[in-house]
Amino acid sequence: MERLKKLQELSIYEFDREFLIEPDSRHEMIMGRIIDVIETYKPRVIIKAGLGSGKIVLDLIKDRKDITLVVVEPSLKIIEMFIERNSNNESVKDIRFINGDFRYFPVDYNVADLIISIDNFDFQETAPVIDEFRRTLQFDGNFFFAGIILDDEDIEGVFDDFMRIIFPLHNDYYIKDDLKIFLNLKDFSFIKGKTEEFNYNIDEIKAYMKGIYGPVDNDSADGFINENREVLNGLYKYDGENISLPYFTGLFMRRKAG
Repeated sequence: MERLKKLQELSIYEFDREFLIEPDSRHEMIMGRIIDVIETYKPRVIIKAGLGSGKIVLDLIKDRKDITLVVVEPSLKIIEMFIERNSNNESVKDIRFINGDFRYFPVDYNVADLIISIDNFDFQETAPVIDEFRRTLQFDGNFFFAGIILDDEDIEGVFDDFMRIIFPLHNDYYIKDDLKIFLNLKDFSFIKGKTEEFNYNIDEIKAYMKGIYGPVDNDSADGFINENREVLNGLYKYDGENISLPYFTGLFMRRKAG
């Protein structure tokens, strides 16, 4: 229950900031790939795991009368905020909002044709969450993943360790091939994907975390960076201020077990 409360707090904090979850810098790219999936596979029931900033949700329902869109969001408050802010948008009335925890996905078996998860996998408990996604999807339904991943050579998870110092909710970023293996073991076949890079300022990341969690242990964070500067520079182009992080968008298909 405590973890769910922290996830709710994060949803509320992120809703207007759009720093880690669905920032504008990635919006056009992600929407282009989601639209490609929709046009290729023609899902009728789409579930978005998390409201995020709400911009992708608005784009999904724009001029689309042939889909049923369901949004599962841990925070009731931002569902209410989103509905209030978009009260003049008639299409919003067609969205089905469900307030709930991803670990106990409040959706029936085999309902969805497509589940969309953007920028939230690293702070979820991925094993129970993906089990719930699998339960909810139709056979041959699709799972669209978008999120930061580790560099292929970051076997020790150096950037993971840094994020755990400053971000209490952080679990793991996956190396791309490890993500594919994990999802394959959960009966998801990889269809296609693409990796790009986006830059972040380290001080801005720390300031962002301080805003929601209070004082960041800067001594530990800075000490860790200094100890691992060579690795961070080689894998993530860290220059003392900015870091370049791999970002993966991948499409997976849910198959029958066995």
